[in-house]
Amino acid sequence: MRTKRVVRPKGILMPIGGGEDSQLILERIIKETGKKRPKICYVTVATTSPREAAQKHKKFFRDMGMKNVTIIHFDTRKEADLPSNLLKIKECNAVFLGGGDQLRLSSLIGGTKFISLLRKRYLNEPKFVICGNSAGAAAMSDTMIISGSSQDALIKGELELTNGLNLINNVFIDTHFTQRGRFGRLIQTLTYNPGVLGLGLSLDTGVVIYGGDELEVVGTGLVVIADGTEIIYTDLTEIDNGYPITVEGVKMHVLGPGKRFSISERKLLF
Repeated sequence: MRTKRVVRPKGILMPIGGGEDSQLILERIIKETGKKRPKICYVTVATTSPREAAQKHKKFFRDMGMKNVTIIHFDTRKEADLPSNLLKIKECNAVFLGGGDQLRLSSLIGGTKFISLLRKRYLNEPKFVICGNSAGAAAMSDTMIISGSSQDALIKGELELTNGLNLINNVFIDTHFTQRGRFGRLIQTLTYNPGVLGLGLSLDTGVVIYGGDELEVVGTGLVVIADGTEIIYTDLTEIDNGYPITVEGVKMHVLGPGKRFSISERKLLF
């Protein structure tokens, strides 16, 4: 019986936990493209204040000597596939998915030519970078959190999940992690599906993911990684909505800047 070959993306994924004006992270985006002056496409679809977001981020990149920044914004799915938008995606070296509302982002670009082109370039082109901040990071995975307070995160029924943009499989991403105390959100999502690895990204902190597997922490804060494959017991299916969840056996890793981790092997790399 043949073993199914795992196809690794050739591009680079960079989810950020928020506060994307960190010079360390912006410098890393530029470095990963392999170009001194890469073409960067900033996507403001997740926000309802696109003009302010565009001005702010153009200034960040301009202050670093990056003047070749284009903006994509639209408010309807039909607009996503305008030739002008697809051309910007075809011609750039890096795409930056800005913050806002991850459900707005996924509902406007999911299933469009826009996301198909983005995914195709990521799968096939070395040095092509997709970066996402906050909502842009949370939407990258196949499973994403769209609602659920930190305080009630371990109460059954208080967390709402849906499908993301599927740029990375068997991983979900939560942002503003340590600042908003989102450990409970990470644990409940694992309890729903122990095979999915959870990444909790702090402000001014992100990960560079190579080949959809090996990640490196960049920025100034912490990344918390939660693994549910060793869960021994949970009463999730035995209790009603509104009751606290019991779970035993969640495995946690805490990574500082520069540390590397294998998603497939679920361990630190030295």
